[in-house]
Amino acid sequence: MYAENYKRFELLIEKLREFEGVILVEGMRDEVALRKLGVRAEIIRVSSRLPLSEIALIASQYHEIMILTDLDEKGEELAKRLAQYLVGYKCRVDTGTRKELKRIAKKDIKGIEDIYGLYLRVKRSVSDPL
Repeated sequence: MYAENYKRFELLIEKLREFEGVILVEGMRDEVALRKLGVRAEIIRVSSRLPLSEIALIASQYHEIMILTDLDEKGEELAKRLAQYLVGYKCRVDTGTRKELKRIAKKDIKGIEDIYGLYLRVKRSVSDPL
């Protein structure tokens, strides 16, 4: 990660920690990584056996929904499909956080499960510059 993105990444992590809605992730490892970062929001894994339409219905019970699928093509497609299912519900859907993460960290991580390791590396390099 470029040094100029460190601050943006730290702000993104802080946003995740403060988020009070529900976060949609792909799997258990993604949830574990977010919990290690200190995220307290409700998390729903979309890799469950439920259809996406049902997951969207469950998530729509929250005022705010953040879609945080992986940064690969599969995650991109999943994010689009989830957003389409959520269009009809009266809730705010955040897809921007995922896009920001992709902009600043795509070369460093492939999925959300890698975000905690990147956070540790960024913290080390900021506190221990060469």
